[in-house]
Amino acid sequence: MTTQRIKKLTRFFKEIEKLKQIQRRVLITGKKRWESTAEHSWSLDMWVWILSGDLPKSLDLLRTMKLVLMHDLVEIYAGDTFFFDHKGRKTKKSREDKAAKKLFGQAPIELKKEFEKLWLEFETGKTKEAKVAISMDRLQPVLLNILTDGVSWKKNRITEKFIHEHKRQHMQHDPNISRLYDALIKEAKQAKILIVK
Repeated sequence: MTTQRIKKLTRFFKEIEKLKQIQRRVLITGKKRWESTAEHSWSLDMWVWILSGDLPKSLDLLRTMKLVLMHDLVEIYAGDTFFFDHKGRKTKKSREDKAAKKLFGQAPIELKKEFEKLWLEFETGKTKEAKVAISMDRLQPVLLNILTDGVSWKKNRITEKFIHEHKRQHMQHDPNISRLYDALIKEAKQAKILIVK
């Protein structure tokens, strides 16, 4: 590695450390604080790895893990857009596109190209790897709500219908993911943390 490359990589490492400061609106287990976006991304990566034996054999596991690790990196500049923030969701794409350009532009050229490609793949959601990554992104907050007595859902008066409208479609590409989703929703209903309407 050249000195110049080391400096560029070090600057980029410092920049992506900022992801640990971005708060989401879901409590972590123990209910003492909000989850950070970095913790969310780590969780998704673990989910992909742990579930890999139950996912299609043709799935590119490494690429799927890369997708979940980097899909929210742009929140360093764009911030987290709360799932239930309908106003914020209207500007989410433009804010995140701008943030992606700014962030990825700081990486060495080969990483910039890879990050841009992965970013676009996740955002368009057409490959099997992107579909799995998006499923994990939608599933993990369900588990966190179960573990925290549904604080986030209760505060925002979230109904089962709303959850299904925004999440179920992202599970239907794979029968095992659909089963996991159904099991988590059933558990949430049994715990009476999800308004049934």
